[in-house]
Order: sequence, then structure tokens, then C-alpha cells
Amino acid sequence: MRGVKMTADGIQVVPPSGDPAEGSVRVTVASSGICGSDLHMASFGPSWAILGHEFCGVLDDGTPVAVLPVVHCGTCDRCLAGAEQQCRNALGAMYGVSLDGGLADEAWVHPNCAMPLPEGLDLAHANLVEPLAVALHGINRANVVAGMRVLVLGAGPIGLATIAAARSIGAGVDLEGHRPSRMAAGERLGASVNVGTDYDVVLDAAGTQSSLDRATELVRPGGTVSILGTYWSPVQIGLSFQMKEITLLPSFTYGHHHGVGEFDAAARILQAVPDLPDVMITHQFGLDDAAEAFRVAGDRGGDPIKVVVRP
Repeated sequence: MRGVKMTADGIQVVPPSGDPAEGSVRVTVASSGICGSDLHMASFGPSWAILGHEFCGVLDDGTPVAVLPVVHCGTCDRCLAGAEQQCRNALGAMYGVSLDGGLADEAWVHPNCAMPLPEGLDLAHANLVEPLAVALHGINRANVVAGMRVLVLGAGPIGLATIAAARSIGAGVDLEGHRPSRMAAGERLGASVNVGTDYDVVLDAAGTQSSLDRATELVRPGGTVSILGTYWSPVQIGLSFQMKEITLLPSFTYGHHHGVGEFDAAARILQAVPDLPDVMITHQFGLDDAAEAFRVAGDRGGDPIKVVVRP
């Protein structure tokens, strides 16, 4: 077995870190996406675990699965309350972060994390289930419903996934971004690029000070700003945030909404939006070319959206 790690010599394909955990099941990986968080983690220096948390594949019995990359403990107060995305032990049990992930030939995962896929969903694209679940959780946290006017800030992978998820429940979606090719991708998914004001919900998929300021500006008084992007540096809120009595709702990973697992719901959205893989997946590489895949994923000048590695 081979997997991708950040080493002192850069991104390399190396053996796994250790033996599989007792009771885990093997996933022969079909495709694995490179997330912006993978790039940030690589920038921090050598990693202990094999990278990759957006992946899918096949179990030994032939079942196609997408991998939920967090092993929720099931025993802490947050898990017992049905809010497993707030699991107190999550950071120590995340594939691609603290456990060997899916940028590999195969991965060994907890059986609860191997989520069967809808029949007919192409495994070449099912790595998109994870970012779609992130988007769906942010939408559900903000209580987006059919007929609402929502604005997505940022046309990267999470922003585009957010458009697809919001459109799937009947919300009207506008998109603001900076790159013409990504704005065109958003339009293809059904978003308008004619940005107005007074949105019920603004979904910040960019994760910057300027995007938070823009969200504050464009949301209506009493509206909601949902945070889907990751703030890698501290941000500030100003007086207008208080004067408009804006509700700020951060979201992290995914859980359940009205008794429905968001990871499963994301797989169904992916199946229902056939254009999404063509719009989002702009580059594909073999595992041996992982270093080049990471270079391309981090090349803002090349304008990649989602870079996928297929063993």
C-alpha cells in the first residue's frame, strides 16, 4: 500500500504509518480530492498521517462507499445529544489529519464511516460527497428553506457545492466571486451573478476578513451569516454587525438534520446534479503524480477548482 504524506522533502508517496485499527474495514480507494485544508496542512510541515479526507472506494465485498472522515466517539455529551459534528474527540480521530487518510491505494476505516452510495453513482466523482456534506451542513445550520434569497460568497469548491445544495432545496442563489471561470461554473449550477442586497442568508465560503465584511454588508437586518469557509487567521466584526443584529452561525463538518444524515443526503444531491462533477473536477492525477497534483491544487494562477487523485 502507498499513501501521500508531507515530508521534510515535500509531498511524497510513502508506506502507511502503522497497522490498521482493530475492527476497521478496507476501502480500495477509487478517487480522493485535495482540499484547501490539505494544502494548509502541508504548509505546516511534515505530517504524521497519510493525507486526504475527501475519498471514496469499494469495500472488500464490493459495496461502493464514500468515507465519512471523522470517527465520532459516540460517548461524549455532544454525540449523545445528536450533535456528533461537535464531538469532543473529533480532532484525534479524523482521517487525513490524525489517522491515515484516503490519498492512498487503500484505506482502513471504522465500519460506521463507510457510507454506502446510491446505486449508479460514479465512483470517479463520489469524492465530492464530503465537500457537499460540508455545504449542506452550513445551509441546514442557517435554516435555509425553499424560497429564501441567499448569497454565496466565494466560488471555490465549497462555494460551488453550496450552490448545488441550496438549489436542491429550492432556494434562490446569487454568487459573488472574483474569477470569471468560476463565476461561469456557478452560473452553470443555477446561480445568478447579479448580486443585490438584503439577503435572508449569506453563506461565506471564502473564509476571509473581506468576505465576512461583505457578508455583513449584504445580509438584511436580522439576517443570518453562515460560515462554511475556514478562517485560518483571526477576523474582526464591526459596529454594523451589531446594529443589524446579524446571527452568525459557524459550521463544522456534518451531522444530522431532522433525523437525516447529511452525508447520505449529500450523496443523493450529487446523484441529482449530474453537471456538478464536470463543473468542479478540473484536474485528475494518478497517485504517483501526487506531488504535481498538490502543486496544481495550490497554483492560483492555474485556476484549479477540484484536483482529484485516482490510484
